[in-house]
Amino acid sequence: MERQGDNRRNVRNWILTGAAIGFAALAVVVCLLLRPKTGAADRFVIRYGDGESLTVPAWETRTIVIRDGKLADEANGEGAENVIHIENGEAWMEQANCPHKECVKQGVLNAETVQSRPLGTWIVCAPHQVYIEYAGGVE
Repeated sequence: MERQGDNRRNVRNWILTGAAIGFAALAVVVCLLLRPKTGAADRFVIRYGDGESLTVPAWETRTIVIRDGKLADEANGEGAENVIHIENGEAWMEQANCPHKECVKQGVLNAETVQSRPLGTWIVCAPHQVYIEYAGGVE
């Protein structure tokens, strides 16, 4: 009789072990499906001035002001000024006081739009020499 009890306990242990492994596998799959579309390495590189650059993670929320080729604390509309906004994996030129504002008209740059944009992974303000590049896992 004791042998039958041992067999049942072994079967129960194997079932519990299999259920635990199955649950862990399901948890991993759910985590992979729910992660953001762009990976942790996705970032925006902002180039300005005489070869200066600033790298910002794509999922950071940040406003960057570049005035006369240098980083500035806040926008005031003076000099050659660009205001860049980064939020939720997207970047765009929020404001610029260049003559035609083509950089503002280029719209949002993100992992999905790089395939359809005329400049691909770039937003360019040629008059002020300010460039935003999406550098990351383009799908």
